[in-house]
Amino acid sequence: MKKKHSKEQDFISAPIHKDFYFNNYLEIPTVIKEYPEVEDILTRSRFIACITVQVAQLHAIEYQYGSMVYNDLLVRVTNILKKIKKKEFRGRDIFLVDLRDVDTFIIFLSPPRKDETRLLDHLEVIAEKTRVNIENEMFNLFFPYCKEYTRPAIGYALVINNPMINNMRLIMQVLNNSIKMGEFMSLKLDYSSNYHLQKIIIEESIRTVFQPIVDMQTLDVIGYETLSRGPEGSEFVSPLILFTLASKFGLSFELDSICRKQAFEAVRHLNTDKKIFVNTLTMTIHDPEFRGAYLEELFEDIKIKPENVVFEINEKLAIDNYDLFRNALKDYRDIGIVHASDDIGSGYADLERILELNPGYMKVDISMVRDIDKSFIRQQMVKAMVTLAKSLGSLIIAEGIETKAEYEKLKELEVTYGQGYLFGKPSHKLEPVNKDFLD
Repeated sequence: MKKKHSKEQDFISAPIHKDFYFNNYLEIPTVIKEYPEVEDILTRSRFIACITVQVAQLHAIEYQYGSMVYNDLLVRVTNILKKIKKKEFRGRDIFLVDLRDVDTFIIFLSPPRKDETRLLDHLEVIAEKTRVNIENEMFNLFFPYCKEYTRPAIGYALVINNPMINNMRLIMQVLNNSIKMGEFMSLKLDYSSNYHLQKIIIEESIRTVFQPIVDMQTLDVIGYETLSRGPEGSEFVSPLILFTLASKFGLSFELDSICRKQAFEAVRHLNTDKKIFVNTLTMTIHDPEFRGAYLEELFEDIKIKPENVVFEINEKLAIDNYDLFRNALKDYRDIGIVHASDDIGSGYADLERILELNPGYMKVDISMVRDIDKSFIRQQMVKAMVTLAKSLGSLIIAEGIETKAEYEKLKELEVTYGQGYLFGKPSHKLEPVNKDFLD
């Protein structure tokens, strides 16, 4: 006798992950949940367009720092995109997270409210506006972890409705095309940035500004640090982006050489007997075109005494051979130039280079200065640096002082000199110290 077939046997019961339809952690739906609405746009408009934002850097951060940091950054990225979605997109546009890759966000664009509005004419503009709105925020968010220039991949694509092809396949096609377009656009932007940075170096379009360095006891200005800026209105106006991109494109030496040259050209027009602190990389100390007789002639030309010049050596790049480096420094010392060891306390091999090079000045990094009045550990570390500096005959300069409380604590710790927004912001002129904070 034939066994009776029940209707219940046509279905299989299986558990579905809670984030399959809606990512509760990010509070964003997935493509699966909003699929009917997306499909409706495709069938009614005869095409569908989307913008994708892929944040590939999050993968590397998760592997290096763990899931807690990753999840925190993912939420912050999501909040940035929600803010942009609210500001730049229409309310009916559909904001989703990719079900397969939660580092990829999708915005399906709804049909225009007016027939005369042509979405196809604006799709690339919308993608570019999205990039401009989030790129700097993303860079500032990721730089403390990556220590390199990273940009999200912003893509766009559209697909035409084709009754011969399954709608799900068409929607997956537009997503994949948009992601690939984002990867292409990101690479294109890198090449464009590389080109424009080389153009800046060739045309020497670097601006120099000055920030005062003051005696912590008297608040008298003892010197000025020369700081470099890219052209106004360009992505290189931020010094962090300027030098980070130079490192990415292998242009650190070329940029550093131009920054030093422009710094001394700016000094030419100043009438000061204060010390001038000029930043330089470890590699450029070996530059044969910036040593010996050339420097002596330059200083004579710009009317500055060599003993008033301090080369601030940024030692983020490792010094592989201290003997070779000391020999290079000797050429500068012979004509009276002093060198300062920069970034002390920023996580590099500080003690080794201090003992090997015995700098005239030791610059305490901003990471050690920030909120030092509230941190016993930072206070003890700076106190140890002060003791070490005294035993070596060096002078301590604390960078990045921004509050009166930081100033008073550093002064109490017997730090010799200070620098930061509390005393004066970088300026094209040699400004006096701002003493308003004493009131």
